[in-house]
Amino acid sequence: MLTRISSISVAPRLKLIFENNVLQNSLIFGFAVVIGMLTVIVIPGGGSDVRDAFLPSLHQWRSPWLEANIMLPWSTLVLMPLRLFSPIVATIIINVVSVLMTALTLKRLGGNILLTVPILVSPIGYWMFTTGQIDALVLGGFLLLPAGYDLLFFWKPQVVLHALWARVLRSPKIYFMAGFFLISFSFVIWGNWPQAIFNAAYLSVTNGWWNRSLWPYSIPIGLVFVYLSIKKKDESYGIMASPLLSPYVNGSSYIGLVTVVAAKWPKVFLLLYIAFWLYAFYKT
Repeated sequence: MLTRISSISVAPRLKLIFENNVLQNSLIFGFAVVIGMLTVIVIPGGGSDVRDAFLPSLHQWRSPWLEANIMLPWSTLVLMPLRLFSPIVATIIINVVSVLMTALTLKRLGGNILLTVPILVSPIGYWMFTTGQIDALVLGGFLLLPAGYDLLFFWKPQVVLHALWARVLRSPKIYFMAGFFLISFSFVIWGNWPQAIFNAAYLSVTNGWWNRSLWPYSIPIGLVFVYLSIKKKDESYGIMASPLLSPYVNGSSYIGLVTVVAAKWPKVFLLLYIAFWLYAFYKT
């Protein structure tokens, strides 16, 4: 069905990174290699979330929430190839792909891909790389894939939920059909998974030390961004709104907000970058 709901080719989007000059491309790929090497050195046992949640949930993919994986359940089908690897190899793959996805997202938003380096050499990157979190994959997959297909990467509402409204306004029929198919499929395979996820994990994660949500204080700013996203039909504002309107956000889930700011307002990004470092020092 999805092959008929969009005439947009994936290939042009995947070629975005190659539109930059050779030096920029080389620097980004070199940075990805360095991150892969550091992953082996710093966390030889693999990222904590990869080891304790993602990989176990792939072996129990019919009820992944029982293995502390509270992402939307179809994420397990997309991530299933990682089941073949050890925790450290899976973490290396995730981290390297996260670098490339961040660069692709910056290019997709009209920014400089070299800003990938400061975005990820930050408390956000440290959190993402040491745990093996997949927020950059969610962000990149959702933004780079055509309408309808992007729902396959709609795993973490705190990263991309409010980017959906602008896309639906541009392609309502596509999202109606794709959404109906995906939601129907999910209930057939995983049953009443929203209730199961809530019962298994919601209270524990929202009250956990790792929750870095600014909710409810961030709600007014988040609502302004949602309004701008709908008014302008621009998912960039929706990306910024998503972590601000979620009661649960871990450190790496701010990757979308920071990437949008870096792409569109580089000077503001510098201030935001400093603020994240100050916040990190304050919390240590």
